[in-house]
Amino acid sequence: MLWLKSSNKPEHKVSVPQYTVLHKTPIMRIFSIILRKVLNLFVLLIAMSGGMGSGAGATERVTLQLKWVPQFQFAGYFAAQAQGYYAEEGLEVTILPRQFSVSPVDVVLSGEADFGIVDSGLILSRLRGRPVVLLATVFQHSPLVLATRDDSGIHNPSDLEGRRVMWWDEVEDAILAAMLRADGLDPLNVIQVPYVYEGRGLIDGTADAVSAYTSNELFLFRQAGMTIRLLSPMSYGIDLYGDMLFTSEAFMRARPDVADRFRRASLRGWAYALTHEEEIIQLLKDRYGSDKSVEHLRFEATKIRKVIQPRNFLIGEFNLNRLRLIADLFKSQGLAPADAVLDGFDYRSYLSPAADMHPWASWLVVGLGVVIVLSLVLFAVNQRLQSAVARRTREIAEVRDRLQYYMDVVDKYVIVASVNADGTIVYASQALARTTRRDAGDLAGKPIRSLCHPDTPPDFLDQLWETLGRGLSWHGELKLESRDGAAVVVEANIEPRFEDRELVGFTSVQIDITDKKRIEELSVTDQLTGLYNRAKLDEVFARELARERRYGRPVSIILLDADRFKAINDTHGHGVGDKVLIAMADLLRDNVRASDVAGRWGGEEFMVVCPETDLEGARAIAEKLRRVVAGHAFADAGHLTAS
Repeated sequence: MLWLKSSNKPEHKVSVPQYTVLHKTPIMRIFSIILRKVLNLFVLLIAMSGGMGSGAGATERVTLQLKWVPQFQFAGYFAAQAQGYYAEEGLEVTILPRQFSVSPVDVVLSGEADFGIVDSGLILSRLRGRPVVLLATVFQHSPLVLATRDDSGIHNPSDLEGRRVMWWDEVEDAILAAMLRADGLDPLNVIQVPYVYEGRGLIDGTADAVSAYTSNELFLFRQAGMTIRLLSPMSYGIDLYGDMLFTSEAFMRARPDVADRFRRASLRGWAYALTHEEEIIQLLKDRYGSDKSVEHLRFEATKIRKVIQPRNFLIGEFNLNRLRLIADLFKSQGLAPADAVLDGFDYRSYLSPAADMHPWASWLVVGLGVVIVLSLVLFAVNQRLQSAVARRTREIAEVRDRLQYYMDVVDKYVIVASVNADGTIVYASQALARTTRRDAGDLAGKPIRSLCHPDTPPDFLDQLWETLGRGLSWHGELKLESRDGAAVVVEANIEPRFEDRELVGFTSVQIDITDKKRIEELSVTDQLTGLYNRAKLDEVFARELARERRYGRPVSIILLDADRFKAINDTHGHGVGDKVLIAMADLLRDNVRASDVAGRWGGEEFMVVCPETDLEGARAIAEKLRRVVAGHAFADAGHLTAS
């Protein structure tokens, strides 16, 4: 089952069947309960005796290099330190703020720190041959965006060509580099401005765009009273992990147990921080000297929770298939070698089966083994079923990840809108937002009529609902209005949505044909007067003549030209002659009926095709045009007559 989520967020999700076979039989339910109780007891005993385990040997001293300064972005690590989780694992941890002159990857690989935090650029570093190892992905989505002033004229990443962009580089800000390339802009074609503290370049005007976290700099921009436009990678089909905890391959090989203990304690810290936000905010202010206000830290905490998504994912969880898709993206954009692989990137490949156990815990394993032996009969009965379920679950997860990737691509390139029965937009694709120069998030919740061009007939939507209510689809051309007032012509297919035989809305899939319509218009338009040209008049006349012959409907033609036009050109010059022709065209346009078709036949000759008009009717129209021309004072030429 594949579905698009309709909400105020431009988000797509792929729903897959959830396999719960193990819990559908009484036998396996009993086995599951027993095993879960035993495992919980095992984990509890290890946690309770963590102090004994760490006290048995020397305390390990390690250093964590932050990506930035103390703030809620790193709340889990400060919470783990303050709550004693690191100490329980036998660790003494020093937390270092960001060094502006060097990246966290360089700090860790040089040995100045043992662990570090960076964005998805970590994957790009590994693909480029740097020996980094991923321990956890704390942020399931990156909050990194490019921020510009709303009045800068920058609407898309491609608009940044030749403009000043304040960011670190294409590795540390790899998600931004990928967004630029996805919109057809080589990052080398922007002017890189050295990064200064938290978006200051946009506030003081030294940069046209700055890399920013929606959880951090956005608060500062609002505080400064600035109206900001955000260029989000997710709007261009690029959804990467955010803050990633990592170490070096050398450290992982030499001290895998220390790395695993540090990871475990850090994720415990994050679980605590997300359930005690106010306590951790005060801790950041009082103990760790955060220079942010309490209001800023609260704003940050709200945003951070959304990218961690603790209700949907285990904190720190990462998916190998998603990592491979991100790697494929970097390679397809030329950011990484085509033959690069992620072998050795997952920390779990360095751990022995007993890496998570304390040395003294062997007796616990024996006890656990006794209980497991008692359950072997039940386990053997369902072993084959478990294997099949696990294999199927992995396959579904891989399909889900790929479908999610393709849905993001569809969202970027296909113009789609979903509308409720009350005419409210509940979903708008990024392609629709880009076509109309709006933000997808702003479109959701707006009436569909707000997208229609003022030329749209007032009763169009009523007629559309009537058609859809009969269970019929609608196909045709629509004229939309972009944010700057420009007309956008689309060819639309609109399908009704029913629930219990009641019309609840519709979904529209569209193709932008604005350029096509402009080309067609140019091909049938006289360049000087703006009226139809002779080719179009021939087409209209042939169509009306065919109707006359088939149905006996009358049609008339009026031909008129300006008297003594050659004398005007000879006396006043061709420039004045052109003005006369343009004025003549305006008079025709304003004085024929809506059903009539006026055009320039050639030179100073004009034609009006009058459908459903007999000779007397045509004579009346011609007389009206003759009088209008005779009564008009033409610039530089005075009064003229027309025959």
